[in-house]
Amino acid sequence: MNDPRIFEIQGMHCGSCVARITEAVKANPSVRTVTVDLAAGQMEVRAEASLSDASISQIVASAGAYTAQTIAVANPSTPAAEPEPRSFWATYRPLFTLVALLALVPAVSLGESLSAHSWMRWFMAGFFLSFSYFKLLDIKSFADSYRMYDWIAKVVPAWGLAYPFVELGLGLAYAADLVPTATNWITLVLMLVGAGGVIQSNLQKKSIRCACLGTVFNLPMSTVTILEDLSMAAMAAWMLV
Repeated sequence: MNDPRIFEIQGMHCGSCVARITEAVKANPSVRTVTVDLAAGQMEVRAEASLSDASISQIVASAGAYTAQTIAVANPSTPAAEPEPRSFWATYRPLFTLVALLALVPAVSLGESLSAHSWMRWFMAGFFLSFSYFKLLDIKSFADSYRMYDWIAKVVPAWGLAYPFVELGLGLAYAADLVPTATNWITLVLMLVGAGGVIQSNLQKKSIRCACLGTVFNLPMSTVTILEDLSMAAMAAWMLV
């Protein structure tokens, strides 16, 4: 029996809460699917009848300071209405808008001194400074989300706490043109490692929140994240030539 069961979740406040609850519930072998809606404060679970609602509530509580209360059991003959998915543009608009601005500003401001090398250096400076800012707004929640897919953070959890400061340092190093060879090598390695973790998560079809813009925006992990990491790695490699 896998009829959907709906729970009201109390205590969620960001995407990392969604990730923690989802991972905890999905870890139970009796659970088939779980969908957590942060905006609605609800969770839909399809699980074997042997897993009681009380047990699911206990699993949710074990993930953190959360409570889960059954509010409905959908009628099998009347499937629950699926929420209308957001369009691709609506989902990634914050990311695309930011990247477009980061690309436009150096192109306009450099004037006659504009070159591929100078544009990339200032784009990467703005990229790392901007992205580190969003992560620094809630470092703990970022680290929790990052640990879900990053290879290094899975082994060394403290890496997730340190990563926003590493990005901040790279941004300042690009802006100051400080030790460019070392800066580009560090960027190349970090972006390739990051892309590897994202590719693995996508191949495993994990439903994980992308932590690239911290917890401010709810961006899903997808090929867009892979392209983001590989593009930065490619620019770092080009600047090393």
